[in-house]
Amino acid sequence: MNEPTRLHRLFILFPLVGSVKSLIPIAALVSLKFLNGKSLRDIPWYWLSAVIIILVTLLLLYGYLKWKRFVYTLEEDKILIRRGVLFREELSIYTGRIHSMNMEQPLLQRILGLTQVRIETPGKTEGGGILPAVTNSEGERLQRWLREQTRTKQTEREIHQHESSDPSDHCLSAESERPSVQPSETRENQEFIHPPNHNQGFESNRLANPDSNTAGRHSAGNPGTVEDERSTLLQLSSGRLLIAALSSPNLSLALAFVGGILSFADDLLPDRMYQLLFQSAGKLLPGSWIGIAALALIASWLLSAVLYTIKYAGFTVERIGKQISVSCGLLERKRLLFSPERVLAITVKEGVFRRWFGYAEVKVHVLTSESDKHFMLHPLLKIGDIPALLNRVTPQFSAQAITASPPPRAKWMYLRWKLAFAAIICAVCIWYFQSLGLLSLLLLPLSLAWGLLSHRDSGLNLTDKQLTIRSRFIAVSTRYIRRPQIIAMEVSGTRRQRRRGLLSLQVKMIFSEINEGLRGMDQREIEAVRAWFQKKKGETSAC
Repeated sequence: MNEPTRLHRLFILFPLVGSVKSLIPIAALVSLKFLNGKSLRDIPWYWLSAVIIILVTLLLLYGYLKWKRFVYTLEEDKILIRRGVLFREELSIYTGRIHSMNMEQPLLQRILGLTQVRIETPGKTEGGGILPAVTNSEGERLQRWLREQTRTKQTEREIHQHESSDPSDHCLSAESERPSVQPSETRENQEFIHPPNHNQGFESNRLANPDSNTAGRHSAGNPGTVEDERSTLLQLSSGRLLIAALSSPNLSLALAFVGGILSFADDLLPDRMYQLLFQSAGKLLPGSWIGIAALALIASWLLSAVLYTIKYAGFTVERIGKQISVSCGLLERKRLLFSPERVLAITVKEGVFRRWFGYAEVKVHVLTSESDKHFMLHPLLKIGDIPALLNRVTPQFSAQAITASPPPRAKWMYLRWKLAFAAIICAVCIWYFQSLGLLSLLLLPLSLAWGLLSHRDSGLNLTDKQLTIRSRFIAVSTRYIRRPQIIAMEVSGTRRQRRRGLLSLQVKMIFSEINEGLRGMDQREIEAVRAWFQKKKGETSAC
């Protein structure tokens, strides 16, 4: 058993810095309200200084107590975390439950030269599995400890399985444990299909952390420590990062930016200036509003490009033993680790602008403690290079082309709701704006083109162990899913759709974020997917 270890001493400053950061906007608004019509001489500086000194002292004392009471210990098969000032908390995280240890550098840690270690386990940990302030060398030591512990347990398990294995017993156990296909629960319009032993793909890796690497090398400074080999798989150049940033406009960011300006304008601006701007805006002509909207879109586009560059600066993908490391970030540096065996699905997203030039972004969805966890594997990659990337990083997945698409008789399923929504918007605009609202009729051909493109770009592909689904909302999204990761499959269709031989498919996985569906597919294609999903595992060759 190792000795208890404390965090870095600079952790004492964290409560103070966090409180100051959260109070800056409130202090700015209060100062503006207080100074409105008053001079600086009216401020009680002595009392204000005394209050600030007392608060800083209390926060530093609280930070010292948090640092003093926060210790972690590396034991034989677990990491033990003890923390809490008023109420003591003890958290035991066993190595068999740990997926990975990710090193992150939020802005505060990056300024202080520290790092934050996040311990990924199944289920929500509510921040308990986080060491918020350690040195980079300590973070590396924790990752090496996890790999060594996992490697040792995997070796012991392999030896135990080898000693206790018997061919006849293996056949009997395989025969008795072979999953049976559960009958589908059928209703008139929906069918729920449950897979045979859908947890098998996860149970085989639950105790074996995939970063274990028996072909390690000994460190020269510490002969007893085994270090995994590291190799760089890809790096994103500055030019490619700039192209990726400019080709990924973020409309939600623009709306949030404009909403934030409007919400603070009333508090920050004097009343006279605010009323003057409001009256001037009411006198603007429609052409001026169009110009302002265009400038706002350009500004939001440039702002999103800057934020995108800050987020993915220095993007690097490495292989550390059997794990994949993804690191990026200019202000907040993150290095995330995942194992290829724990990848649930892969998403290839082709944006509107990127699709014209043959580029896409690639994301991997990984089983971690967060339900929405996904990693950017490459923010801007040529579509033709995706098969080679998957072969190097996640060889169990393959980039398959779409072989089945919705038939022409299913176009109405892709057009009806889009045209109906556009018609409602047009009616409201014409009723409210009268002649000016006639411009909204342009939404009808746009909705028609949107529906036709969605119908054309949708489809699926089925191989022995992988299901590929492609769909379009605005961007074209292609998702690669392997059968062991699917927990349920829903087949639905109204009476009218079934008479025309059309069915819809919904694939359900462990996390709702990566559920995928298709509408208006030919009934034979959906039946083939259902049969593929219900297919039993083949018998082992030994039996």
